[in-house]
Amino acid sequence: MPVTSPVSPRVFKAIEKSDIHTLACCREEEIRAILPCLVRMSLIAPLDHSEECIAGRKVILRILSGIEVVNSLVALLSIDFPALEIDVKKEQQLRQKLGGGSQNESVLVQNLANGLALEFECSDPTRRLRLLLSELLLVMAQIRDPHQDFYHKSSELFDNPCYLEEVSDVLCIALAELPALLPPAEVAEALLHVTNGPTLIARMVANQPDCFREVVTGLVMSGDKQDEDTPGGLLRLQAVRTLCQMNPSQALNVRALCVEQCRMPGLAVYLTLDAGKAGSGVAGSSGSVGSSVYGGEGGDAVSFITGLLLSHNHQQRTWFAHFVKSGQRRKYEQQASALAALRTDLSERLRNLLLFNSNDTLPDSQVIHATALLRLYCALKSLANLKFSEDKEIGLLLQLVTCHPPPSAAGVRFVSTGLCMLIACPSLISSQENERKASEWIKWLVKEEAYFAGASGVSSSFGAMLLLMAIHFHVQQLSAIIELVSAALGMKVLTRANNLSRIKYIFTHDVFTEQVVTAHAVKVPVTSGLNANIPGFLPVHCVYHQLKSRMFTKHKVPIKDWIYNQICASVTPLHPVMPQLIEVYVNSIILPASKGGLSDTFNEPISEEEIMSVFSQSIFTEKASSLVNQSSKPPTLHASAPFRNLGRRKSLLREKSPFMSGVSAGHIMPSPSVRTHHRPSNTSCNGVNVTSVMTSQLLLLYYLLLYEDVRLNNTLQLLANSRRIHSYSPHLFAQLPIRYLLSHAQKEQRLYAGLFSPLVKLLVSHYPQLCLVEDWLYQSPSANSSLGILPPPVPLDPQSVTKAMEDAADKPGRLLIVLDRLMRMPPHQVWPLAAPITASIKCLLQPGVPRKVLDTYRQVWMRLNSLFPRRLWAMSVEGLQPEQPQSKLRKALTEDDIILDPLYVLRCDPRVNRCAPLLQLVIYMLQVYLLSSRTFLSQQMQNTPLVNTPHTPVGGNTTTPPQALEEEREKLRGALVLTQESAAVQILLEACLMNSDEKDGAGALTLQEIRSVACSFIHQAFLKDTTLAKLVHFQGYPGELIGPVVRGVPSMHIAIGLNWIPELLQLPDLDKQMFAVELTSHLALQNAMPSTLSISRLAINTLATLLSVLGEEERLSIMEASLPSLVRIGRAFPSLIDDLLHLLVMYGRVGAAHSALSTAPSPHSIAFLDKPDYEEDVACETIPWLRPRKVPQEDSLYARIISTFKELVIASTMTHNLY
Repeated sequence: MPVTSPVSPRVFKAIEKSDIHTLACCREEEIRAILPCLVRMSLIAPLDHSEECIAGRKVILRILSGIEVVNSLVALLSIDFPALEIDVKKEQQLRQKLGGGSQNESVLVQNLANGLALEFECSDPTRRLRLLLSELLLVMAQIRDPHQDFYHKSSELFDNPCYLEEVSDVLCIALAELPALLPPAEVAEALLHVTNGPTLIARMVANQPDCFREVVTGLVMSGDKQDEDTPGGLLRLQAVRTLCQMNPSQALNVRALCVEQCRMPGLAVYLTLDAGKAGSGVAGSSGSVGSSVYGGEGGDAVSFITGLLLSHNHQQRTWFAHFVKSGQRRKYEQQASALAALRTDLSERLRNLLLFNSNDTLPDSQVIHATALLRLYCALKSLANLKFSEDKEIGLLLQLVTCHPPPSAAGVRFVSTGLCMLIACPSLISSQENERKASEWIKWLVKEEAYFAGASGVSSSFGAMLLLMAIHFHVQQLSAIIELVSAALGMKVLTRANNLSRIKYIFTHDVFTEQVVTAHAVKVPVTSGLNANIPGFLPVHCVYHQLKSRMFTKHKVPIKDWIYNQICASVTPLHPVMPQLIEVYVNSIILPASKGGLSDTFNEPISEEEIMSVFSQSIFTEKASSLVNQSSKPPTLHASAPFRNLGRRKSLLREKSPFMSGVSAGHIMPSPSVRTHHRPSNTSCNGVNVTSVMTSQLLLLYYLLLYEDVRLNNTLQLLANSRRIHSYSPHLFAQLPIRYLLSHAQKEQRLYAGLFSPLVKLLVSHYPQLCLVEDWLYQSPSANSSLGILPPPVPLDPQSVTKAMEDAADKPGRLLIVLDRLMRMPPHQVWPLAAPITASIKCLLQPGVPRKVLDTYRQVWMRLNSLFPRRLWAMSVEGLQPEQPQSKLRKALTEDDIILDPLYVLRCDPRVNRCAPLLQLVIYMLQVYLLSSRTFLSQQMQNTPLVNTPHTPVGGNTTTPPQALEEEREKLRGALVLTQESAAVQILLEACLMNSDEKDGAGALTLQEIRSVACSFIHQAFLKDTTLAKLVHFQGYPGELIGPVVRGVPSMHIAIGLNWIPELLQLPDLDKQMFAVELTSHLALQNAMPSTLSISRLAINTLATLLSVLGEEERLSIMEASLPSLVRIGRAFPSLIDDLLHLLVMYGRVGAAHSALSTAPSPHSIAFLDKPDYEEDVACETIPWLRPRKVPQEDSLYARIISTFKELVIASTMTHNLY
């Protein structure tokens, strides 16, 4: 739709900027439209009296001097505008009252004898102005009324072209002299409804350049969502486009307004195309050849339309997609359509791009623009459902797609986009000839892929995408191909699966057979420095999908070396497909492809030598840049030694790795990896190039854990299929820095986003001792800054550390300085000193060692625990073992020994039981070894499952099914675990017993701290397994510990909640029953609940029953033992006072009866009832014949019953507590 502006951009710019000299150079025809403005400028008295202003006025007068029509404009400006303004206001009021009305009812025009046009031609200037204003106000009033269709006002004045210039002059002068009554935006809206409206609007704005933005904004804001669907929309489009051609500098701003408001998409397209033509015209006039880059016409049409279709704003995407869909309903040849103009422009760009195509080779300068154009067509097809023209677009597009780009990064991108376009637009290969061209082009890509990858230097080549598409086509995953294309193009591709039959045939039969795909994938080099920031589709994607579909094992293609090399070449941030690749690789090693696949082939696992070749490299070399060797500092400690020496193992751990020899944990060796020179990021060991040591070790750790997890979970199936697969030795796992790797991954979760969660899940299952909550929450305190400057400097070597620990009691300051220096060092530098630190731990048990030394030692131990905890635990348990006589030399404990019998931890030096900091370490190690033992027993059962064959006992005829045997094994395992844990609890309870020197003073405070540490562990153990709490109490423990345990273990309330105290009361053992009564009384004081009340009442009833059935000695013993418990129950539950008094009355009667039956009643039994612990006078003791007989047990018990009665009354009834 061609549009011509009545005012040239040059004239508009000059009048806008008051450039009089430019106007003076214009012809009379060019300035005819702005004469009203120039005449007003010449007649109005200026405010500026400078010479420049005066000279400008002279130029204007010189311009106007030779123009005849100026006289009529001067006459128009000479009328009485104040009087006219009054009549215009009346006219507006009349139009509002009548709602439009007719021309006959007017204040401005009366006695209209002839027609409007004739009257306008014959009238004087004043009447002309009145006639025009009357007609204009009538239109403005009529368009306010609602109309179903677009309203067009037929008017003799506006319809006749011969009056156009005179009407324009009168209109411009009226708007200039009556600005308050005639807003330009409203006048422009009214002019749309008359003939020649766009031209009049353009002239009006040209005479008032400052109202351009107001008029354009009003027209766009009042426009429709789709401007080409109605005649009014087309007129509005023409009007705004005319204004933008007159003022091209504002065209893109108007386009942005259209996009922002989602209105007039046709206008936005036309403005884009017009801007492109204007840009190419300027470029051509300046002698530039850059216009060819844009396909013959410049501008940003491709980027603008692509941005609209791929916008993040859903409303804008839908708006423009609807414009494209509705535009296709019109004929392609219809020039009035903005979509047709856009398609013509894009087709021209295609032709111009192909002009540079010589021998099917695309020049390097055109590759980026060709890629953008292909992506735009994909967006139009997928998002706007554009149907390509068979004769004008399909041939050109396919010809461009099958070009041969140069081997560069842009060329790789062009090929990837072309491949995606063949999938997104299957109509391109609808004919056999087009299909043949596409097939030949894909074959050329396969042939040239390696050259492209090497010459372009791009990590993600199109070869990976080709392989990935071929894999998906072979396994019928067409939806995955569509997702792949969508991700590559950055848009949602909507293509039906049945439309991909031709391209599928090309991939699966002409280019990539299944065997070719697998063989080619292995030969593709791994991606060096693979990380999540590398875009596109990489070889790792292809290998992942082929592993998932078992194509490698099907064709017996080894893939282990490729995966291992890719693991070694990975860096952070970790690529998200790497954990998935390891998962499918492990499944392809262990699990069959089908349910009954006995004859399936399997991949080969990574060997232990290959794994250890990566773990032999120090993970601390990546931090070497921050370590500088200074002469004042201690010698640099060997960082990688812990990887190579973790001691001998028992039974299963006999073999020793070659690189483990020669370095022990107690030796200090200077490490070249942390000296003054920095080690490069690419390290090599045994021929393995490792780009990032930490990343590769984390991936291999995940592989090992996942491999063992899948193997253990499928052991029964493997045995049933008579398959023997490789099992990694515990010796291998013992050498891995699992805790350090896990803590690093936790701190850098953003770098290991897809690996951390599954890694933690596997570690919790197989190594729960390394995933304790307190380890996650523990934060190492900082070193004491005041100790770091104390002289003298102490050397850090094994001999010095051992000497300082041996003198801890006499010279604690020296050891404190050593420990503080160790706190300042990184854990991997402290680790070579772990052996002397743990071997001399018993020196800290000497009397006189300050508490500050013990606490600092515990902090150093916890820092070492963050590096190699399993080795540290074994060395610490060995160091705490009690001294043995020389005649009883024992073998050093290994980790296997302690896992099989965790109670080795508690068979330590007895002095540990009165040293709280070291007891905390012992309890920590006990906790982790109990977890290790539990996990070890479970894994042993998984490693040796029962084969599905019936078991026949010797000498019997019945058979036991495997399920019953498995249940029996599980029960035995649970019983063993419970036995170990209950024994540990019992030993800790015995350690809490009070010695003779701990009743008061420092001994009492130490005992209180020891009990607090022990009760904290018992509390956690009871919460973890409530059966353990029941077992411990059924076993029993000293009565003097019941009170401290109930008060120090909050989880003791489970004894009430699980209601196993009644079972304890029903046991036939009298001691267990008394234990239950005393436990109930303490629980009643600690947890006064309704359930506790019921159990307390049951205990009282049990005592009353026992009183009536037991013999004399047992009766007296339970009466004496239960009296303190009755007082505690009465204090907790005053509502039981009646039952308690009744029981005490029974006690009193029984005691009185036994006292009466006594053979020699004491004369003091009544006199000293209030003193049951009666002691005679010393004088009487010295005279044998005056020494009285001892008070009998019956009389003493009787006195205690009376005393208990008083205590019970005071505690339960004479208290201030309200219940």
